[in-house]
Amino acid sequence: MKILVVEDEPLLAMLLEESLADLGHESVLSAATVDQALAVLDSNPIDCALLDFSLGRDTTSAPVARKLQEQGTPFYYLSGHASLEDTDETPDAPLLVKPVSLDALKNALSAMGRTTRAA
Repeated sequence: MKILVVEDEPLLAMLLEESLADLGHESVLSAATVDQALAVLDSNPIDCALLDFSLGRDTTSAPVARKLQEQGTPFYYLSGHASLEDTDETPDAPLLVKPVSLDALKNALSAMGRTTRAA
């Protein structure tokens, strides 16, 4: 699967990429900001995404989530909090609480893979 990872903390992004590689996913595209993520989506077809919800300075990945939702691309949010601020502008998606275990990541990718194949 081609996976987009949106994470503003470089170390966490690297750890996520390594975990995805450990699970056999070599096609990982990374972005640290909303603008970078939207540019990746404009130029690369992806199968699924993992979105850090809070991207610093009161910015969230909601615009990226909306674009993914419009495209019918499955995604999960990542957060250090057990829940997200519920707003009308934030598309619903499952949440993985950081730090994400390898098993939780594997299960999320499996679920998104089933969604991708069903489309």
